Amino acid sequence: MGRGTFRSQNKVGETMSFQTDSSSTTTFDPTVTFLSGSDRVSWDLGIGNGYIANNSLSYSYPDTGTTKTVTLRTNKLSNLYGGTFNSDNIVGNLNMTGWDNLGGNFLVNSNPLLIGITHTVSTQTFSNYSVNNCNLIGNHDMSMFPNLGGNFDVKKNSNLTGITHTASTQVIHQYSAWRCDLTGNHDLSMFPNLGGNFRIDENSNLTGITHTASTQVFTLYWAYFCDLTGNHDLSMFPNLGGDFRIYQTPNLTGITHTASTQVFTYYGSANCNLIGNHDLSMFPNLGGYFSMQGNSNLTSITHTTSTQVFSTYLAYSCNLTGTHDLSPLQALGGAVIMFTNPNLTDITFPYSTQTFANQTAAATGRALTLNNCNLGYIDFLPLSGATLDVNSLNGASIGLEDNGMSAAEVNLTLFDFYELNNTYSQPGWSGVTLDISGSNAGPDATSGGVDGLTSQTRLVNDYGWTITSN
Repeated sequence: MGRGTFRSQNKVGETMSFQTDSSSTTTFDPTVTFLSGSDRVSWDLGIGNGYIANNSLSYSYPDTGTTKTVTLRTNKLSNLYGGTFNSDNIVGNLNMTGWDNLGGNFLVNSNPLLIGITHTVSTQTFSNYSVNNCNLIGNHDMSMFPNLGGNFDVKKNSNLTGITHTASTQVIHQYSAWRCDLTGNHDLSMFPNLGGNFRIDENSNLTGITHTASTQVFTLYWAYFCDLTGNHDLSMFPNLGGDFRIYQTPNLTGITHTASTQVFTYYGSANCNLIGNHDLSMFPNLGGYFSMQGNSNLTSITHTTSTQVFSTYLAYSCNLTGTHDLSPLQALGGAVIMFTNPNLTDITFPYSTQTFANQTAAATGRALTLNNCNLGYIDFLPLSGATLDVNSLNGASIGLEDNGMSAAEVNLTLFDFYELNNTYSQPGWSGVTLDISGSNAGPDATSGGVDGLTSQTRLVNDYGWTITSN
């Protein structure tokens, strides 16, 4: 039995005790509910004023925060069903032994001196089990609850190293265990109806997560700032979608997906160690914010046709090799930032009518940031129906510097940009800033059979471009 807890059975019923250091500046307001009927509990607040009969309290202690022992008395603890002990300054361990029908809503949030909770077996269904912002230490044992479901939330327990579950077929629509200290592999293979909002991010010692097949829809799956190691298998989730983030996990080498028609608004696996090809060909509704930068061993990304709008596409500082095919992403827009891919030789763009603009004022945040690669001639004409929003907060710029382009490739690129304005009537790209300097050759009048100098002059004089070239 933990520090500050007590339970007994006597002629007046059963009691349970726990400690609090609630003070005159706080409100001690626990609430309990019963499985059925109109039973009532009584509370001894530990200050010698006898028992108060009520299922809920709202009391301010007359002291500055001394530790008191609170005793709850009832006919049978097993008649109790739910409880709320939020911000009640519970100290030590909360012993729930004897609550054999605990279920429904159990809320013990924001008790920073609460170090553990002891439960007994209950077959009741949980709709909300929440013990966040406390100080749970070590392993939290939930193995006595075969009907855990709904919302499970133990986030922000920085000394919580593990959670033990038992099999439950209840639908879990929220699972939050983020910003703890979960260590090693976290086993969730007993939950065939896991879905909804899943967060287990910011557990720096978490090396793996084991799932089982679930057809529930995921609207959010976050496991970033962890230490997931090797391949992370999500092939058992055919309805993964929404906001997906597994970034800043430096030992993650791959992610396995299965086909899902759910809409993605965010897909982020930046700054990991993804190796080889990252296959996303099973996501026909990928869109929104796409972030896979900082994977130095990532050589390619495979997409399938999607009509979802992209606000950002980040794949810089990788090792994309050969041609990177963006043509399946029919509503590509926002910004495409793919600088520093030294083996990237070409990019295939879609026929997009979206708007592009600089993300930031920095050179790394331009609307089309494609510098420091090995790009030759890129066909930008598929983007002729798109808008470069030069009137946006940071303008609209194109970065093609330091690609080792020949004079012929520079000439043809400048000619195409001129054609976007001169031949393609809508919407036209005026006032754009272009850098095509660095290791690229300068434009001339003949290379490749194209007059790049004239194209550059016409872009500047006729369409207000600002061009930096050699």
